[in-house]
Amino acid sequence: PLVQQQAAEGAILRAQAAFVAYPLDVLKTQVQSGHPRYNRLSRLPCLLKDYKLKIFRGYPGVGANSLLMGGLMFGGYRFFDNFWALYHVPDYWRPAVAGGSIGALCGLAATPLEQVKTIMALQETWLKERKITKRIYSSVHHGAWEAPARLKFYAATPLVIRTALFDSQLFFYNSRLREWVANGGCPPSLHFLVGTVGFMLAGLVAATVNYPFDRVKGHMMGRAFQASIGEQPKESTYGAFAAVVKRHGIGGLFHGLPTRSVLHAVVWCVVGAGR
Repeated sequence: PLVQQQAAEGAILRAQAAFVAYPLDVLKTQVQSGHPRYNRLSRLPCLLKDYKLKIFRGYPGVGANSLLMGGLMFGGYRFFDNFWALYHVPDYWRPAVAGGSIGALCGLAATPLEQVKTIMALQETWLKERKITKRIYSSVHHGAWEAPARLKFYAATPLVIRTALFDSQLFFYNSRLREWVANGGCPPSLHFLVGTVGFMLAGLVAATVNYPFDRVKGHMMGRAFQASIGEQPKESTYGAFAAVVKRHGIGGLFHGLPTRSVLHAVVWCVVGAGR
């Protein structure tokens, strides 16, 4: 019952947090795809003005992914924690190993809807710029059903690595924080504040460390549709890394980091407060 409860709570909290932060998610997609107008965090008001309520058109995909990943992340973590305990992984490091294991599974499971969401976030701009004459997918359900597997899993590798790195760090940092609080590191009156802010900071640090993989994931997903129909050459994960570095230098791997940092601050603050 505890595992099911943790899974349900995690799913609901992630979906709620994703809704609150969704405009930032759309902006992050635009920034990583190299849009000249929506190219930094300060352009969020401009994006909201241009998109209006259409900005939430792709949320069902993010919401479904958040339910899936939240349930797997918080429910499945207990399974992997017990699994690695059987293999005598030390208690200190086991949260990182278990988090990385469930993170890799979450990343693979989330790839199809993440790809559809990316296309739906970009197609509104493509319509305005007349790069396409009609929407590629009218809804998340339409994209999830109609998109071929080669498109859905085009950027699976960087997403799996990104999510594994993120969850590994998040659970490790959070376990250290809980241990510190349990040992009397702060007064009981501050437990809620420390837990909420600490969870947010853990998410921020993890999001910063794994950002190059998120950047490459965004690069590949932004070009996946064109690659799937032959308008652009296909890229491997290594090829995408090389293309970003060649065009923008090493610093290009961190282009868009402020947008993602604020996105994760909002998401994990909501999740931390809910927990």
